[in-house]
Amino acid sequence: MLNNINQKTTVAAVKCNTYERKLLRLKIDEAIKLAGGFPDSIKAGAKILIKPNLLTPKHPDTCTTTNPEIVRALVRELKSNGIDDITIGDSPAGNHSWEKLWSKTGMQSVADDENVKLLPFDNFKIASTEGIKRIPILKELNEFDAVISVPKLKTHLLTKMTGAVKNSYGLVVGNAKSNFHGDFPSPRKMSDFIGRIFGLLKPDFVIMDAIDCMEGDGPNSGKPKHIGVIIAGNDAVAIDACACKVYGYTYSEINVLRKCVELKHGVASKDFINKTGDGWNLIAEAKAKRAKADFLFKIPESLFFLITYFARCRPVSEKKNCIKCGICANTCTQNAINISKKKFKLKSSKCVLCMCCIEACPYNAINLRSSSLWRKLCP
Repeated sequence: MLNNINQKTTVAAVKCNTYERKLLRLKIDEAIKLAGGFPDSIKAGAKILIKPNLLTPKHPDTCTTTNPEIVRALVRELKSNGIDDITIGDSPAGNHSWEKLWSKTGMQSVADDENVKLLPFDNFKIASTEGIKRIPILKELNEFDAVISVPKLKTHLLTKMTGAVKNSYGLVVGNAKSNFHGDFPSPRKMSDFIGRIFGLLKPDFVIMDAIDCMEGDGPNSGKPKHIGVIIAGNDAVAIDACACKVYGYTYSEINVLRKCVELKHGVASKDFINKTGDGWNLIAEAKAKRAKADFLFKIPESLFFLITYFARCRPVSEKKNCIKCGICANTCTQNAINISKKKFKLKSSKCVLCMCCIEACPYNAINLRSSSLWRKLCP
């Protein structure tokens, strides 16, 4: 990581048009070298945790999760550098079986083919940071010499975008991720919270999957958008500050990144980022569609619950997709959802609009309701 928060960090953006294995292997190697190479913690004989985004058990083509071929190429790169002790792991949203998660996302195939381990994030230890005393993070985290974050670039209904910084939130174990939404019940408060605890969970290196990203109402219900770029570096904040331009944002419009910069968890200003690689024009020209989160950030903090309640801004079931599995109800920490007589029912007065039910559903069966007021404020 950066020794001096005011010194420049390098971010590489490399063109890569497909997930074809041979090409991807070359482009991953190129991106790492252009980003200045791996830090000293990632060296021959090291024990490495690869942390992709495995939000929910869905096929990689939906762009909900990190493409497994990115992870495969990284594994092969590490092995070429004398690193054989490699583990892949994440903590998804919702109560899904690990077998289904590994299988659907393609990580089981990577683990089997490349002879690496899969780690369910079940065990936790308690960490703390200023103002937050009990944060259950992955117990095995200190057993690794380094963590390589491999996020998927996506929009997010609550935080506008999810990338390298938010990918580290998956190191918080299990339903605790949902529980914190009750403590920080608005987009601004939750964004600030994620930015605060990121200091405990910084990765050693980041390789972002932006070959195909997600646009629209991510991180689970959006649509694939081809960009054709791999982004790499050792500062997650700087990578997100560059990647958010895919959606036409500046870093200052993303509350999570503003908080990270305020707390000196990374840099985001162009004055402190050295850009390398041939992919920057693709980022600048992407024009990917945003999520509806922009509307939520326009609401005054003191009126957030009332306005969203009366605007009927709440999750709604898509009946044709719902299989009544109950994952959404089990995920909701506010007990706002019931699956009664095989029907989805949401009590709006209990809902804090955390979007956890939308994130957890693997069937695209829950979306955010749009009202006339919503459409006026968020065209």
